[in-house]
Amino acid sequence: MFKKLSNGVGINVIPTQKFKTISFTFDLISPVKEENFAKRAVLAQLLETSNSDYPSQSKLARHLSAMYGASFGTNILRYGNLSILRINLSIPNPRYVDGQDDLLKHAIEFLYSVVFKPLANDDHFDDKTFNLQLANMKKYVASIPDDKQYLGSIKLKEMYFKNCPSRGNFLFGKVSDYDELTSSNEYDYYQNCINNDNMIVSVIGDVDVNSIYELFGNFEITNRKDIYEIEPLRNNQSTKKVESVTQRITSSQSYLNLGYNLPVFFDDDNFMAAIIFNAVFGGTPQSKLFKNVREKNSLAYYANSIYNSINGFMMVSAGIDYKNKDKVIDIVNQELENISNALVDLETLNNIKSEMINAKMAVLDSPRQSMEQSFVNSLLGRNSDYQQWVERVKAVSINDIANVAKKVQLNSVFFLDGRM
Repeated sequence: MFKKLSNGVGINVIPTQKFKTISFTFDLISPVKEENFAKRAVLAQLLETSNSDYPSQSKLARHLSAMYGASFGTNILRYGNLSILRINLSIPNPRYVDGQDDLLKHAIEFLYSVVFKPLANDDHFDDKTFNLQLANMKKYVASIPDDKQYLGSIKLKEMYFKNCPSRGNFLFGKVSDYDELTSSNEYDYYQNCINNDNMIVSVIGDVDVNSIYELFGNFEITNRKDIYEIEPLRNNQSTKKVESVTQRITSSQSYLNLGYNLPVFFDDDNFMAAIIFNAVFGGTPQSKLFKNVREKNSLAYYANSIYNSINGFMMVSAGIDYKNKDKVIDIVNQELENISNALVDLETLNNIKSEMINAKMAVLDSPRQSMEQSFVNSLLGRNSDYQQWVERVKAVSINDIANVAKKVQLNSVFFLDGRM
């Protein structure tokens, strides 16, 4: 049940007695801007570790413990053209905690402290806290090259989205970006977020809808631009010639990443066919890549594909021996051609559909995932219930999948060539 509190501010309440917890997300939503990646990452850390009511991590942790072990954290997400700074909080359902009728109120007051009462004075964040979180984030970003599998996917996306770097570049920025931050300009960025970002609060659990509206209505958030929406990247001006980059590393394993244009988007009629195509191609343990690259031919430590329906992008990733690169690419190409020619086993397809339906049921059994699904649906402007979704899955035919496969075009290749 979504209610607009003011321009650019809304609250989504999902009342249910299914869970023994009440979960909240407080999302700050803004257009993705590459120059803000580091600022947003540090801000998330600052909001998570302290505020003026709980000025140290130990005091904040003690308060969470006093709320019967409430869980709390922040993270940064990207949905196409939108950046999400998310604050998560979960508390026990007060019905299961004797004498804690005010627990819900205390939880919402805690969220208010996190968002609106930062540990700051004289127009800058507390220097000691700021410098610590800045150092932590800088150290994390500097460590990314140590994770070669992750590094390969980052580099491939940088290549693929070179004409739209805000959608493809590493969401936490570069190490050099952190050298430009100060406690003052970080506080200025915080003020800009609080005054201009869209805000969506989501609540799921055994709650009274009107009471939740009233409690969050007391936040007195000022008007701002109306709710942002996700925009598909329909005009990614990629070159027609495949771009290929190889980087040598010292490693017993090599990492192959292939970036494809898959111009089917979340609001297209054949969107579900694209989802199932990816599952058949490389998105599940029953997929062609998993069975034929990894199991049958033993050419990869892992082999999979992911599909992004916001950006019309698919990535194939494989951990391989460097000398098997061409063999692996040949098999990937052959399996894509096989699907294009409708060479898909019906029993395997039906098994994959069953797995997808079971996974969807599991989402409904998770408060966090249920909230996430509802949140994304609101940004995508879609509203379909579980049964409608199941019927769409079941309706996809082998020919539908083949038609999607015919649209796939290789765009970028990034290879981390590992040799000892």
